[in-house]
Amino acid sequence: MSNRFFLFVLLSLATPLAMAHPHAWMDLQTRFLIDKQQQLTGLDLIWHFDDMYSANIIEDMKQKKEPLAQQYQQFAKDSIEFMASENWLTHLKVNGKPVTFTKPTAYRTEKEEYHLNLHFVLPLKEPLPVKGNTFTLSIYDSTYYVEMLHHKASAVSVSDDATGLCSAKLEIPKPPEDISAYAASLDVTQQSDKGLGTLFAEKVVLTCHP
Repeated sequence: MSNRFFLFVLLSLATPLAMAHPHAWMDLQTRFLIDKQQQLTGLDLIWHFDDMYSANIIEDMKQKKEPLAQQYQQFAKDSIEFMASENWLTHLKVNGKPVTFTKPTAYRTEKEEYHLNLHFVLPLKEPLPVKGNTFTLSIYDSTYYVEMLHHKASAVSVSDDATGLCSAKLEIPKPPEDISAYAASLDVTQQSDKGLGTLFAEKVVLTCHP
């Protein structure tokens, strides 16, 4: 299994063999962090792991002697470091031009009922003015081992200072039928071509008024 896959996938050894990509699911929440100078400074991200993977991770942690709170924090740290080479699976553009991030901050793992959340802030390398600009955001695993979706527009928000300045919409992926069939043919032991995930990636479009 390539190191492109999430650390939580590697920890979930008890999961039964499953057919078809994806093999894990994450519900996303994204907040665009816009300051009082009307500049985008980063993204506040919450990734909700599905219940099965969460249960496997928690069970694995319970077998260890360290306190759960300590393991949760270590899990967040390891996950952030693990994804660094993949740009934390987060791809942002302004008016079609790629935006560069710096190392995530405020990362932590939180338990919410039956599932775990990975919560972190992804700062921009340089703040960007938002007025009159359009930002597009896609968050995905390039191999489509994990499906990552916001599902609804209400899962995307902006800072209170930008209320009324920017509006967001979701563009739902529509992969070709042959690509969907290819993904369905891959079992958990198989790795797809890197780039498959882009065809199943949801797009958030944030439009900010002049």
